[in-house]
Amino acid sequence: MSKVFALIPARGGSKGILQKNIAPLLDQPLIAYTIQAAHSSEVINSIFVSSDDDQILSVAHYYNAERIKRDPHLARDESPLDPVVGEFIHRIKPADKDIIILLPPTSPLRTAKHIREALAEFNDFPTCRGLVSVYEISNKLMRAYVGGAEFLHPLAGEHTSYASRSDLPSLYMPNNAITIFKVEDFLREERVPHLHIIPYLMSASDSLEINIDDDVSVAEQRLYSKVKQM
Repeated sequence: MSKVFALIPARGGSKGILQKNIAPLLDQPLIAYTIQAAHSSEVINSIFVSSDDDQILSVAHYYNAERIKRDPHLARDESPLDPVVGEFIHRIKPADKDIIILLPPTSPLRTAKHIREALAEFNDFPTCRGLVSVYEISNKLMRAYVGGAEFLHPLAGEHTSYASRSDLPSLYMPNNAITIFKVEDFLREERVPHLHIIPYLMSASDSLEINIDDDVSVAEQRLYSKVKQM
């Protein structure tokens, strides 16, 4: 039977918020929300935090996550995520049929329920190569134009520029909260699969991603509201 691995990529450097991944959010560090959601989902065999930062790894250990000390050249501002996943696979050596769930620590409103539902949807669609969490955005963007050297060009083709919204397809924006794929599909493409993927729909509210100080304030308000409703 396939195992499920959660990989939480959490490098130390951050331009927007100092030590963002362990910055305080209400009564605990930001990364704790993701580790706790992964534990509470009860569908994950092992939870790993990949970081170049000893403080982050120490916090990960405190919240009962396994640790991978990331190679420094994979922790720069411009470093892509694919080599981080590749490093994880090289070190941990999961089986080809095993499943990896990427859970960035910047999505504190992503819950255990979201993780369970997303994994269930992924498993129910065996022909897909991956799953990404998304939220719906206005489809009027389909009417947009792209600037050219002289003339504007319809972003999605001539027929969309003056179409009514009811005739336009739904649009979804990835929210960077949950990405799921099999090890074999990553190894085939040497990257996280981009095609033949299915969506897991989340609300725009729960899709909040922490990047700047204002995001922290909004997240605290939403987390506090959720606690009051319990």
